[in-house]
Amino acid sequence: MTRSPNPDARSPSDERRGASSYAATPPVAPAASRSFLLYQSWSSIAGTRSASNTDEVPRSACAASLARPLAPGERIDLDRADVTEITRLPRIGPALAQRIVAWRAEHGAFGSLARLDSVSGVGPRLLDAVRPWVTFSGIPPAAP
Repeated sequence: MTRSPNPDARSPSDERRGASSYAATPPVAPAASRSFLLYQSWSSIAGTRSASNTDEVPRSACAASLARPLAPGERIDLDRADVTEITRLPRIGPALAQRIVAWRAEHGAFGSLARLDSVSGVGPRLLDAVRPWVTFSGIPPAAP
C-alpha cells in the first residue's frame, strides 16, 4: 500500500470506513497556551486589556493582584469594589464577581449581607465564608 505525499489526503479505504482526516480534528492546546487563554479571560473580566488587544498590565502583575490573599483585618467594601478586588474573597471567582458588580450597578449599593444574598449564585454558605472579609459603605435604597 502506498501512502500519499499529502498527509491531509484521504484514501478510498478511509472513505469506505467513514474515517475523517486528521486535519478535521481540533488540536489540543499545550499547557502554555491554556494558561495564556486563562490569563486572557481573567484580563477581559478584570478590565486590564485595551481595545487594541495589547496587554497594558504585565502578566505577572495581573496574576499577582488576583492571587494576592487578604491580609489579616483587611476588608473589601462590596459597595465600591471592582471585579478584581471581589475575586480576592474566598469562594468567589471572576464570573460571580462580575454578577455581583452587575447587580450592584442595576440595584444600587448592597448595604448588608442580606442584600448580597439577592445575587444569583450567592447562598448562606458563601455568606458565612465572606462575612469576616467584607464591609459595606453604602446605604441600601428604601423598600418601595
